[in-house]
Amino acid sequence: MSESKNNPQQQFSRNLRLLLPADYKFVFNQSIRSSDKLLTILAKKNAEQDNPRLGLAVAKKSVKTAVQRNRIKRLCREFFRLHKTTIACADYVILVRNGIDKMDNNVITASLAKQFNYLRKKLTEK
Repeated sequence: MSESKNNPQQQFSRNLRLLLPADYKFVFNQSIRSSDKLLTILAKKNAEQDNPRLGLAVAKKSVKTAVQRNRIKRLCREFFRLHKTTIACADYVILVRNGIDKMDNNVITASLAKQFNYLRKKLTEK
């Protein structure tokens, strides 16, 4: 765990996060969408940024307990942090669907990998 604190390339710093409502609104307007039964990822190229940024929307309606919501957010952030060099430079918002809290961590990670791979192809062909 302390390895990521020592290596700045492995951190999930503020400049990798969508922080403001305007940032989320930017992604929700005319974004590229990738979905499966667990989650939806919205992506939109941002010319002002030189690195990918991540926003999470894990609704209480979809995932009832705080423990499960935090687990899912932690998995998404960890996947993004580890793969930020291979992910296309854009702004992303991850939306979860009902039933994701019943899935194993490996299933969620595989879904994230598949979705980000699809979005990388779509964003680079534009």
